[in-house]
Amino acid sequence: MKDKLGIKRFGRVVRIPSPTGFDVGDINSYLILPKPGSRQLVLIDTGVGTDAAWKALDQGVQEFGFTIADISLLLLTHAHTDHFGQASKIQRASGCEIWGHEAIPESVGNFLPGPDRVDAEKKFFRRLGFTDAMYEKIFEYRHYISDIFEPCELDKALVDGDVIPIDDFELQTIHTPGHCAEEVVYWQPDSRQMFSGDHLLPDITPVCLLDIPDQPDGERVHALGQYYRSANKLLPYDLESVYPSHGDVFADHRALIAGYKLATERRLLKISRILERHGALTPLQVGQYLFPKVWETELYAVSSEVIGHLDMLVDEGYAMAHSDEGVLRFSLVAVPQPGAIPVLTVQ
Repeated sequence: MKDKLGIKRFGRVVRIPSPTGFDVGDINSYLILPKPGSRQLVLIDTGVGTDAAWKALDQGVQEFGFTIADISLLLLTHAHTDHFGQASKIQRASGCEIWGHEAIPESVGNFLPGPDRVDAEKKFFRRLGFTDAMYEKIFEYRHYISDIFEPCELDKALVDGDVIPIDDFELQTIHTPGHCAEEVVYWQPDSRQMFSGDHLLPDITPVCLLDIPDQPDGERVHALGQYYRSANKLLPYDLESVYPSHGDVFADHRALIAGYKLATERRLLKISRILERHGALTPLQVGQYLFPKVWETELYAVSSEVIGHLDMLVDEGYAMAHSDEGVLRFSLVAVPQPGAIPVLTVQ
């Protein structure tokens, strides 16, 4: 059960939740208030493009003596609808600049793809064992997104290490791909505050979304391993407070990441046992064994979770993949022992 959080101020940082209409619940936008004598008002993430989300954001900003028209800079952690959906409307109201990672335009293009991209995606999912009807179900959310998401151009494309010049609150950009290719977190070194987007969430394990190549058998990113390389990159940071996109503010990011790793290790073992018991399986079949109660209703999350873990087993030599009449099948080489996968054991 997800707690419903309210507007709350943490020094110069204000958390403003807004409804998404998705199972994930409210999203937190963060307002960085100007220092005395300045009018530099910065917003991190927007909420979805609905009237209810706009009203929630507007009311939150007004509680601190400002309006949306006063926003001078909008920072995006990534391009998913609940983070980016109101960006164009905010820019029209305020004239603000919109900054986000350089990979955002490509990701946005895949949300509402053209016919050629859809055809390539269907062929890719057939290789995983999915039918075209399952594909349509996986991406039925796109019809909704077209109503609540208005793409816009970035005024500045950020890369890892870029500094955001905010008066007495300079932020550093840290690229943390895994949940998606363009995810970044923002780090304030003096106050030791981090805005973690969907990369670190206190009550939800981030889903590392399946990377779909342009060609059905093309090279793709192994998102789960990528996610943990990004998470390991944050372990050295001495954080005082972490501001996530969903859930409450928290402090111990190392304990959170350790919990994620333990859950991943257990799931890898469970998938290994499934392959050991049933032999070579398609990703769809693994998903049906792993999530027997929800695989039909959560096809996108299931496909992402299953492929992510199968990729990690292959990358570490515990499984192998082969094509069987155009369908990808995975078989077990060995069962991984606890602590055997390096990306999960970095302290």
